[in-house]
Amino acid sequence: MSVEVQGHRGCRGHLPENTLPAFQRAIEMGVDTLELDCGVTKDGVVVVHHDRRLNPDVARGPEGEWVRAPAPTIYSLTYQELQRYDVGRIRPGSEYAQRFPQQQPVDGTRIPRLADLFAMAGTKVRYNIETKLLPTHRDETAGPDEFARLLIAEIRRANARATIQSFDWRTLKITEKTAPEIQTVYLTESRDAEPQNVASAGGRIWSPSLKDVTQRKLSIAKSLGLRIVAWTVNEPADIATAIDIGLDGIISDYPDRVIAELKRRGAR
Repeated sequence: MSVEVQGHRGCRGHLPENTLPAFQRAIEMGVDTLELDCGVTKDGVVVVHHDRRLNPDVARGPEGEWVRAPAPTIYSLTYQELQRYDVGRIRPGSEYAQRFPQQQPVDGTRIPRLADLFAMAGTKVRYNIETKLLPTHRDETAGPDEFARLLIAEIRRANARATIQSFDWRTLKITEKTAPEIQTVYLTESRDAEPQNVASAGGRIWSPSLKDVTQRKLSIAKSLGLRIVAWTVNEPADIATAIDIGLDGIISDYPDRVIAELKRRGAR
């Protein structure tokens, strides 16, 4: 049994998402891969951040005030302007805080450049990097060509062992054409969570939500030769199920739980 363990946004259950402390902790836990999200700033810097806009549940301004929706987009700010915001704590009382009560704050933490993460982690781990853009919100992000070009350049510059994943498959097709050495991962949501769609698009790695993986879809995916990496698997029962059904990879906010279960089975 060989299951790839991916730390979701580092280890979001323990430390602030998509931050260097969270990635460092995930490496210490023993993950195979760091799963992360990226955006592009106004001045073309690839940064590690989940949302197209600053998140009011995690971002505070220079005076310590929580940002308010609609917050500025990452693409509307330069990298230096982005550094004014602290993303080291969840806003108390938010739904996000209720979901991750164990997350420890690291006040003063800033949104890192992807290059900063590569410099810190190097080749210790693999990286699974999601491009955050949507065709319905074109004015909020870099376009797919610019986005893919900048991300590919960063990966090549660092000689990083990386895959590029996305729900917006445009960046995946651009990557496959211009950087065939970088594997792509086809993320799906419920409405399009069919392995046939991924295979028809030329994908080789399918990343659905665990709840969308049925026995029928699993059989089809395996018959099509797809690798299956499910997100975001946190609860012990779900982790056990994901291993039992033979998934190739598991993305988790608590990668330590996945590793512990694999060790319990003698598979780690």
